[in-house]
Amino acid sequence: MSNLMKMIGVLAITVIIPLGVVLAIWADLLPKVTQVWIAQFGVVASTIYIVGGMLYLMYGDIKTKRYSKS
Repeated sequence: MSNLMKMIGVLAITVIIPLGVVLAIWADLLPKVTQVWIAQFGVVASTIYIVGGMLYLMYGDIKTKRYSKS
């Protein structure tokens, strides 16, 4: 597969599909239940990303003894 096709695939997944979902919500094309599920998934995913990232960074600091006094 060429690099152009990979780039187009990544753009479709990261830009076009989420933009289509947001526009469908804005235009009121999706049922309210679907809109609520999408919003809840976004909140849960971002919370997991932030908390998980912080735990990963703290683990790295503890593992390398970055803040040890000795």
